[in-house]
Amino acid sequence: MSTRPITTVTSTTGTSTSGRSTVAAVALLLALLASACNPFGGDAELQGEVYPTAPSSPGIANLYTASSTRAVVTDDHIVIYDSPDGDTLQTLPGATSFGTTRVMLVEAMAGDWIQVRLPTRPNHRLGWVRASDVTIETVEPVVHIDIEARTLTVVSGDEVVAQATVAVGTEDNPTPRGTFYVTDKLETPNPHGAYGPYALGLSGYSETLSEFAGGNGQIGIHGTNDPGSLGQAVSHGCIRLPNEVATWLADVLPLGTPVHIV
Repeated sequence: MSTRPITTVTSTTGTSTSGRSTVAAVALLLALLASACNPFGGDAELQGEVYPTAPSSPGIANLYTASSTRAVVTDDHIVIYDSPDGDTLQTLPGATSFGTTRVMLVEAMAGDWIQVRLPTRPNHRLGWVRASDVTIETVEPVVHIDIEARTLTVVSGDEVVAQATVAVGTEDNPTPRGTFYVTDKLETPNPHGAYGPYALGLSGYSETLSEFAGGNGQIGIHGTNDPGSLGQAVSHGCIRLPNEVATWLADVLPLGTPVHIV
């Protein structure tokens, strides 16, 4: 399948949560992605499409979520709790390792508390944050990745605005399935290199590799210097796509954009 013509969509990004991180952070992101990509509170309404769910365990979300609502951290750190007024699970910096304002995908709201999907292992882990510590915003569009069809589709409302053929993980190191979200957007130092011009970090991690080549198994979406690999299962979990689509995604996708991998 060839890349469909890409049309302009309206981005809902803000200045602190939409800009690409500096090149100085790129090496760190590429090291993290290497493990997956090396071929060798409030009343805001949750928005999004409903997906089938998988059985969940305490603290672990259903595999997919209907949410298109993000929580933007407003301080230099964020405390994660196991339940409203419960015990502390962990404290995360208010920015990612790449200096990006931290955002998390909202799962539920309960009074003064917001349940979020955490950008940590294991995949689909849940935690609660105080509504006063975040800003709630709706994000658009939504990304859908079909592993079997090897396609990435971007949807805004009811409109398909872009579609491209992608490469996915191998049988031994598959791309994890479920709902993830964009945590970082970085311009690479070499647009003609293995990662193309842009790399988007996601909230998910390889479920077969705990580390590789100095990385922690974080998955991502990025361009490629090997267009012949598109449509194949050749990565360690990352999604490769045409460079022009990677550039377009970096321009239009807000941080926190849901990425549904099925």
